[in-house]
Amino acid sequence: MQQPQPQPKINPPRIIKLIKPGKHINIPPPEQRIGPNGEKGFVHDPKFLVKDPRQFRIVEDEKDILCAPPGNGTEGQKGPPDLAKIRHHIETSQEKRNVTLFCAIYTYSARVNHTIAISETWGNKCDGMLYASDHSNIETGHVHIPSNSRAKFGYRGMIQRTRAILAYIYDNFLDDYDYFHLSGDDIFMMVENMKEFLASDMVREWEEVQDQYLFAGFWMNWGNMEDGSFYLGGGSGYTLSKKSLKAYVEGPLQTCDTRKEGSSEDVAFTDCARNLTNKFIDTRDSSGAYRYHQLSVSSHLNRQVRKSLEHMQRLNITVPQPLMDIEDKSEYTSKSSVVFHKHNYAHELRRMELLLYKNLTDECKG
Repeated sequence: MQQPQPQPKINPPRIIKLIKPGKHINIPPPEQRIGPNGEKGFVHDPKFLVKDPRQFRIVEDEKDILCAPPGNGTEGQKGPPDLAKIRHHIETSQEKRNVTLFCAIYTYSARVNHTIAISETWGNKCDGMLYASDHSNIETGHVHIPSNSRAKFGYRGMIQRTRAILAYIYDNFLDDYDYFHLSGDDIFMMVENMKEFLASDMVREWEEVQDQYLFAGFWMNWGNMEDGSFYLGGGSGYTLSKKSLKAYVEGPLQTCDTRKEGSSEDVAFTDCARNLTNKFIDTRDSSGAYRYHQLSVSSHLNRQVRKSLEHMQRLNITVPQPLMDIEDKSEYTSKSSVVFHKHNYAHELRRMELLLYKNLTDECKG
């Protein structure tokens, strides 16, 4: 009996891009990106951490901080229960996580301690990684991505920096990944949970609607914005699908506030995304608890969070009463949380890694 012949693998067709490198509005041309050896037009290898994972380590002068008993570290007294339930979900969930994720971090050379900590912790789990910086360094993975901002790589240049990063990803990696997450270097991402959320039926069904695009994050309001004028908080970052990244770069990136300056890139990004859609996905879990967190695990009683929840109520978005009271923080934090923001020190990222993935006793011996 003749054995069936294996079928050749059929690769999906390449996406037709409408914007060529160097043709983006108010984005420096590729030749202005300088590589680690002075080469112009440098494009980094996004799989550098996949190919060469960095080893988690406990820095000796941080050992006392990192090895403190649960509740006595930077997670605070109320942090361990939240982290324990997230850890249990990561370890036991049977939900699918079969998507690819590109993680883009905006940073600069003085923050190398943070990006090293990311590389030694959650960054290893991204399918592609970018540290968009003011210089290129093959050892740390930093990549020089300039913008046309008058503030250069300063905080006031964030709107233009974000535009340049999105254009770089579009030019070089749009075909290669299913989803893209952009944020600063002070987050801790639970990559397993992020992939689980993105692989969910909810996200798939959202994406299948023609005029809907995945711009996912934490909804915030600022000051006295009119009802409905929420934006995706840049602290925890925002997640885009391949479909939404293509639509955003080919549309709003070329036409919306292309020369705007300032630090509020999240407000600018969301305002421009509204040129595509007024529909934004609710990223809470089925119980109403939050996946994207603007603050660290120890800081959720912050007034900023309460203010955002109240604003959501004014938008007629159902917010369970326990979340408004926020007395029991376990009702606020989803077991399938995807990201925490506001880690001011690199050792906070390593502490999160220890509590979520490691055996504290074993790691802290000696």
